Amino acid sequence: MIDTVKIYTMIDKVLYEKVKSNSIVKTSYHNSTGEIYYNIVNDHLQGSYDSSLSVRVDNGAKYGFVNQYFIEIEGSLHKIIQGYNSHNGFYNLYEVCSKLISFVENSYNIVLPSIKHWFLQRVDIAICFDLSTQKNVINYLNNLHSCDYPRRTLRNYGDFGGTGIYYSGSSTTLKIYNKYQEFKKHDLKNFKNSNFDIINYLKTIEGFIRFEVEIKKKKLVSIYDNKYVRVRNVSYKDLKKIWCDEFMKLLKIFDNDLKKVRSKEKVEKRLNDLYGNLKASRLYNFYLSIIIDGLDIVRKRTKKSVYYRNIADLKSANIDFSQKIDIDLDECLIDFDPFSWKEVV
Repeated sequence: MIDTVKIYTMIDKVLYEKVKSNSIVKTSYHNSTGEIYYNIVNDHLQGSYDSSLSVRVDNGAKYGFVNQYFIEIEGSLHKIIQGYNSHNGFYNLYEVCSKLISFVENSYNIVLPSIKHWFLQRVDIAICFDLSTQKNVINYLNNLHSCDYPRRTLRNYGDFGGTGIYYSGSSTTLKIYNKYQEFKKHDLKNFKNSNFDIINYLKTIEGFIRFEVEIKKKKLVSIYDNKYVRVRNVSYKDLKKIWCDEFMKLLKIFDNDLKKVRSKEKVEKRLNDLYGNLKASRLYNFYLSIIIDGLDIVRKRTKKSVYYRNIADLKSANIDFSQKIDIDLDECLIDFDPFSWKEVV
């Protein structure tokens, strides 16, 4: 489903002044000379359940609009209308953007350019799956935490407690997280003065895991081969394909890493199965010294050629010596595939 979107279009000075006169203006300038560095004109229109929509206007130079101005709208129609974004969402980008534009027009009592003149700067595609229980969600996310991701810098949401992970890139940002925990931390407070049935809603999402991709302009430009990506030309099918491609790359690494042997007993058995008794015993003792003393200490006290040969043999045996938290993957592994499971709708 479609969550947060950021769209923009060209406006004239009259519209710019109307929005500016009803917005927050932040100015940066030099104290001694009075030279103005920049102005930020931004407003947040409040929707239902205290969810806001950002509206910004400025000089059109940012988007290459010569002698004109631009207006940006950013927000989640789903959260503005329903207060949550776990399911019951929207899948038609044209419809989503049209409603957001109408919301801004009504709030400022203005007429904005028609939807055919609006461009897409960013869009988030998020899909929730029901793993039935919080325990399943936490186990799945803990397994993700335990994996190695070469050439990717992953960060954790919260601590090692099944909250989630995210990876920020130049063209996309990927997030996998515990929807129940995320909602309680960030959104629950927005319902304090409403008649929303929060108890039943929390029961509903208790086993939900959310896979979200933020698709940035760089990715959109590469997909549509155009500097200006018009909202009307973007289909949900295209956006869903980006979601699939990006998570397929990430989870392929996850699947490969889960095949690694981690427990001491299984490491010893794997080495004995692959190598002769003498070599297996030597590699097992080398492995134990890493677990006990750490990789850096073992590297310093081991002959360079021996160290790298032993490391290569452990890698060839697909043995994890990263000293990560020891978990029993056989018991905690969740039989879940986001590409074949049904989305919660």
